[in-house]
Amino acid sequence: MTEQMMNTPQHEADRLDEAGIPPMQLHHIGFKTARFLEMRAFYRTFLGVTPSLEVEGIGGFYTFDLAHHRLVLFHDPACIEQVPASAGMHHVAFLYSIDDLMRTYQRLKHKGLLPYMAMNHGPNTSFYYRDPDNNALELQVDNYGPDLLKGLEAMRALQQCSNPVEALGVMVNPETFLKAWQEGATLTELHERSYAGEFAEGTPSIPI
Repeated sequence: MTEQMMNTPQHEADRLDEAGIPPMQLHHIGFKTARFLEMRAFYRTFLGVTPSLEVEGIGGFYTFDLAHHRLVLFHDPACIEQVPASAGMHHVAFLYSIDDLMRTYQRLKHKGLLPYMAMNHGPNTSFYYRDPDNNALELQVDNYGPDLLKGLEAMRALQQCSNPVEALGVMVNPETFLKAWQEGATLTELHERSYAGEFAEGTPSIPI
């Protein structure tokens, strides 16, 4: 923040301690990449995006609905590989219904794209993937469906966990989770059974 900005007097109505105005929604995400064509192909498969505008040598804008763009890929051949220990965005998450999440898992598996991890976190169950630049991508279902208050209450309840690792959730084997869904298990049943550890067999340890 510049010194001029810091010294600018505030109008009485512009108090910094007032609640912020929440945005209507998260509109889009943008990445810069040296692997433009590879990233473009990945996201066309992963999210099913289509181009709304592409500028040769600069990048492209892509969408999966009627918004003019939901994803931006900037082509920068000078980009270097990510450094694991550096600060930055950890992951991006996309919300699905349970049926669409399972169908997406099967579609991506058929394309050779498998999650590196799946977890029931309590409020949500998530399948995690990586794109060609190693960005982490989360495909999730809210375990309480459209009842956002229940999900919020479930998240806040995790604050009481004496073991921080337990607060992260329970690992899930995508294949046994899928099988239960194919056999007719509802979202509530899938949540309860996976949170009880029924689908944890064959999964790695919870990452710290």
